[in-house]
Amino acid sequence: MNTKVMFNVLALCIFLQFGKTDAQAFVIEGKWKVSFEDKKEFSSTTFNDATWEELPALKWSDDHKTTANRQLWIRKKIVIPSSLQTAFEKTGVLALSMGKISQSDDTYLNGKLIGSTGSGDTYRNYLINKEDILWDKENVIAIRVRHWGQFNVSKTPKFAAALPEHFLGYASGLKTGDTKAPILKKDLVYQLTVTNKSPRNVDGIITANFYNFEGTKIYSTQKNINLAAGKTAVEFPYSSTSPFLKIVYAVSVPNYQYSSEWNAEFGYENLVYKSIVPVVTYKAQQKFYPADLDKIQIDGWLGERLKANTQQRLEKVDEDAILAGFINRPGSHSWIGEHIGKFLEAACNAYANNHDTALKIQIDRSAQQLIAAQLPDGYLGTYEMDGHWTSWDVWSHRYDLMGLLRYYELSGFKPALKTSEKIGDLIIKTFGSEKGQRDIVKAGGHVGMAATCILESMGELYRFSGDKKYLDYCYFLIKSFDNPYGPRIITTLDSVGRVDKVANAKAYEMLSNFLGIIKLYRLTNDEQFLKPLEAAWKDIV
Repeated sequence: MNTKVMFNVLALCIFLQFGKTDAQAFVIEGKWKVSFEDKKEFSSTTFNDATWEELPALKWSDDHKTTANRQLWIRKKIVIPSSLQTAFEKTGVLALSMGKISQSDDTYLNGKLIGSTGSGDTYRNYLINKEDILWDKENVIAIRVRHWGQFNVSKTPKFAAALPEHFLGYASGLKTGDTKAPILKKDLVYQLTVTNKSPRNVDGIITANFYNFEGTKIYSTQKNINLAAGKTAVEFPYSSTSPFLKIVYAVSVPNYQYSSEWNAEFGYENLVYKSIVPVVTYKAQQKFYPADLDKIQIDGWLGERLKANTQQRLEKVDEDAILAGFINRPGSHSWIGEHIGKFLEAACNAYANNHDTALKIQIDRSAQQLIAAQLPDGYLGTYEMDGHWTSWDVWSHRYDLMGLLRYYELSGFKPALKTSEKIGDLIIKTFGSEKGQRDIVKAGGHVGMAATCILESMGELYRFSGDKKYLDYCYFLIKSFDNPYGPRIITTLDSVGRVDKVANAKAYEMLSNFLGIIKLYRLTNDEQFLKPLEAAWKDIV
């Protein structure tokens, strides 16, 4: 057999075993090696993985019922043909694309860390330069995965020309000044910083559209841009006629047929609070009446601790971090959306007691920026469109409702109620038993309890809106406990009276449902909702 024939046979064997290629992409197929140990040297090209198990497909799970963060490593050796170098002609850089990985990962190519992602809901597209690849030679991909008992890669990994959305990144702010300060009638320079991770210059157009809180466009301007490798700051001077601004930066790169949007929010309206009382009163007899927060004065050691909670905890919450996933989706991790609602509820309670001026400004600003991030259909989560109502999305909407309704109760700001009603209406439309609706039990973890716990929030929405459809939906949620593979919360407590037998016994999500059940009891005075919680109480104490 001559040399040319031998080479062709060898090449065919390589591609059959490790992947397939065309001029623009190299798909990584076949088995991987896996280890459930965690050692840094596993990323090295010289590490010998001959004794590792083979993984037939890029997925794995065990039967441990835990949310503990655990690790595994997967490795694969591949020969990347030099013909793939033509893919660099498109945008100047390659991407290793793998879809979503459950849950987080550090990915190495030939011992070099090429990307890390902390969320299982984010697409992986890690950039590769020519010098990162050993052409026509053996390359090693090693991935360290942190998981909760199951691991999955949603798409077959492949090398291909990077798309603009892979190498263009955005950040927004002000050229000078405090992004959290009032903006009304101030001459400010709003700034979009574009990071170009490709070695090539990119020509494009940025249109900046300025909207007030009501969503009315009040200003628009456009600039031609040339994006060199690295960071380019594009400036938009403007004196706002509104105390609140939402800026939508529309970026277009005609040569790549690419367009994208980046949102930024600034300012707030400093409201005069006019607290309201719920439309619906509780029917169940109340034996204990807590004092109104604004009528309590706590001194001494506990008073000092409460003061520290306001000044050293609540006022130091990173608003940008907990709002970022709403303003520009997706969020940085699966349950980032829960934090703003929790903050608002806690901060409103603290302000009702201490009337701290700085805290009030923070409440107004964060609540109004959250409201402005709601999509037209009512969605107020942190997931991209194809991830709506997966993972912790319903759970996050639960806390949106609790925070916004507490803000409405404290301030009387009607957009907070309207936003909450839009959330409630979308939940009712999305989850039900009719054709085309989703099963709410399948929309949350822990045997569905992370989704059904929106029960308490829907009960609160009924209290403040007075609309009976939200009460009716509470009954639907109770019924959903007994859906196939549902948590059977009330059924289990009524029959055996043990919380450790409820669903998977996860306490946090279970107690969140308990709050909803007791809320429904207080609203209806129906003993069927009190009895199971009395059983749970007796079991726990």
